[in-house]
Amino acid sequence: MAPPTVLVVGETPSLGRSIADLLESNGIATRFVLDIGGETPLGSLGKRFPVVIAACNRPFCGTARRWIRGEFPHTQLVVVGSRDPTLGQMAGVTVVPLPLLPRPFVSLASDLLAGLRPTARPLRELAL
Repeated sequence: MAPPTVLVVGETPSLGRSIADLLESNGIATRFVLDIGGETPLGSLGKRFPVVIAACNRPFCGTARRWIRGEFPHTQLVVVGSRDPTLGQMAGVTVVPLPLLPRPFVSLASDLLAGLRPTARPLRELAL
């Protein structure tokens, strides 16, 4: 049986590739795409990728907005770098600001793949 895989969506391609490389170098199976729309059907995405990480260093995160609308249910969503003001208000979205600290971020991804919820620590600690 294949290990669970994280889907990294590189809305900001260089950030997404860096995140995918970081996860892969720490033994986490990863698939990198530039747009989540190519991973059809989105409704069964959670069976293939229990964790979706959107790398988006922009004021608007399209992947997160699609997740909020329920387009890919049964996935954990982590948004890295986005300044989208609505994300902090959305239940179930883990927002990680930049700069990214590798060790806490890899731990977060590992915990989510294992079915664990993010710890209750302030998310800004992931960037310190």
